[in-house]
Amino acid sequence: MIERLMVGNKMYVSYRSLIIAVAACILLALVYALIPWYAWVSGAITPLRNSTAATTANHVATENTVEVKAGGGDNNMSLTQFFPQVIQISVGESISWYNPTRVPEAHTITFQMGSLYPTQLFLPIEVSKSGQLNLLASTATNAEPIVVPGQNHSSFIIAANARAYNPVVISSNGSVTFLDWNAKYRMQGGEKYISSGWLFPKGKVPPGIKAGTTFTITFNKPGLYEYNCIFHPWMTGKVIVK
Repeated sequence: MIERLMVGNKMYVSYRSLIIAVAACILLALVYALIPWYAWVSGAITPLRNSTAATTANHVATENTVEVKAGGGDNNMSLTQFFPQVIQISVGESISWYNPTRVPEAHTITFQMGSLYPTQLFLPIEVSKSGQLNLLASTATNAEPIVVPGQNHSSFIIAANARAYNPVVISSNGSVTFLDWNAKYRMQGGEKYISSGWLFPKGKVPPGIKAGTTFTITFNKPGLYEYNCIFHPWMTGKVIVK
C-alpha cells in the first residue's frame, strides 16, 4: 500500500509539472499574439498606439501624437541619439520632438529630401573693401568676425546659415518659408527640406538668442522619412508612415 501510494504521488507530481508547462506555453503564445513582433526587437520600431495613455519607456502617445526625445543624458554626459530612433505611425498622425538634455546643448530635427540641399552651418559672404563691419556693443568685448581676403579688393566673412538655425521649409517647387519657433507643420511628402531650427531644453535657452524647445510634424503621406541633427550628423532617425 505504501509503495503504491508513493508511486501514485510521483505520477501526480509528473502530471502537475506537465500541466504547468502547457499553461506557460499557452500564456506565452497569447502575449506574442497581442504585442507586435517589432516591439520585441530591442525597441527598434515603436508603433504609435491610438490611446490616450499609451506609454513606453521612451515616449508617450496621446491623441494621435507621439513624443520623441532629441538627445538625453545627465549633467556629466549628453547623449546624441533620438529615442526611439525608428518609429511607425499611420497617415494623419503626428510626432512631436523635444530636447530633454540637462545641459544647454542644441539639436535639430532636419529632413533633407535630396542631395541638392546639404545643410552648412556657416557660409562665406563677400564684402566690398570699403565695407565696414561693426560688432554690437554686447559682443564687442571678446568677439571678432572671421575675415578672409578675396579678389578684386573684396573680403569674405563667415556667417551663420539661417536655414540651419531657424525653422524652415523648402517646398517641392523650391520656395522657402520660415516657420515660427515651436512650429506645428503638416508635411505633404513632396518637400525638399524641413528643419526645426535649433531646439534647446526647456528653460535652458541661452540668453540673447531665439530658439525653440519643440517641433511637431503631422504626416499626410505614407513613406519612409529619414532625418538627422545638423549639429550631430550621426544622430539619425526614421519615421515609417503607413
